Amino acid sequence: MSISRSSFRKALVAAGAAGIVAAPLLAAPAAHAGTTATLEVIASGLKSPHGITVLSDGTVLVAEAGEGLPGCPEGQSCVGKTGAIYKVKGSFKGRVVTGLASTGKGAAGGTQSDVTGPTDVLADPGGGYDVASGLGGTTATRAALGPEAATLGTVFRTRDGRILGDLTDHETRLNPDGGEVHANPWSLTRSGGGFLVTDAGGNTLVRTAAKGATSTEFVVPTNATPSRVAEGVPTGIVTAPDGTVYFADMSGTVTGSARIWKIAPGGAPEVLVTGLSNLIDLAVDCHGNLLALSFTQGFQAGPPLPGSISKIDVKTKTVTEIPTGDQLNTPTGLATGPHGALYVTNNSTGNDGQLVRVHY
Repeated sequence: MSISRSSFRKALVAAGAAGIVAAPLLAAPAAHAGTTATLEVIASGLKSPHGITVLSDGTVLVAEAGEGLPGCPEGQSCVGKTGAIYKVKGSFKGRVVTGLASTGKGAAGGTQSDVTGPTDVLADPGGGYDVASGLGGTTATRAALGPEAATLGTVFRTRDGRILGDLTDHETRLNPDGGEVHANPWSLTRSGGGFLVTDAGGNTLVRTAAKGATSTEFVVPTNATPSRVAEGVPTGIVTAPDGTVYFADMSGTVTGSARIWKIAPGGAPEVLVTGLSNLIDLAVDCHGNLLALSFTQGFQAGPPLPGSISKIDVKTKTVTEIPTGDQLNTPTGLATGPHGALYVTNNSTGNDGQLVRVHY
């Protein structure tokens, strides 16, 4: 997983950052929903699976970031055509789009580190798919990777390769947060004739228009915590049936500092709850509750702690944990479907990723 190859690092040193925000509403400690949930593996062998979209007929789409270029020399950044869109519909399970750009840095044994590529996917009304693709850099970074990297750091359409919004160009030209110039599109939701896209590298929410123009919707401010000032890192985004947009703010890697922001129709962004940790994606269930996925409950020496799922009542702001024990290993994507279905992409940092259904 690579939210941004520097956002985690920047978050850890953000104590010196300016612009401390007022303390928002702190969510009460999460209550537990009851017995431990069970995970049903729907698909396995996925390559760095990230965002999930569930269509009204129950079809599940998964963005696979890929594996970069297999055999990339150690220490060198390479581009391969290993990104994909995976689909589950009835008895069909398989990749319906392949050959999408994926980048990573060569590591020992021919493996890849810092892999990024397709990070989120929506079905396009005209056919094919609209894809957000990560990068972790600038327009110069992308150019240095060669022409096969053209879709990295953008929102693009698979049926014709058209760029629907170039967030890397936006970040490189404007640098809205005034910090390091670093673009890494993460998640998207439809809005008007375009999209609202979280840029986890640029710390911004970016709007794309119908013809591909981009504008800064919101710069996520730093977040004052008892131990340090955490850098705002927007990740998952979702639109509720009433038009309210919610997006997650990982707030670096500071445990207990992650926030969920709310944008009511016609309103300005405001913090809904905080006190969560390492939020990576959001979904809305059939009762109007928010579901929030934590990539990990905490970082430590060695592998991160297991991830977790929380349910938030958007009216009372009550947070309830859905107990998953140690079953979520670097989860990244979250989505709900018909009849209360809840899906997560699990083991999302290599080539043995899973799409799982959570029964709780």
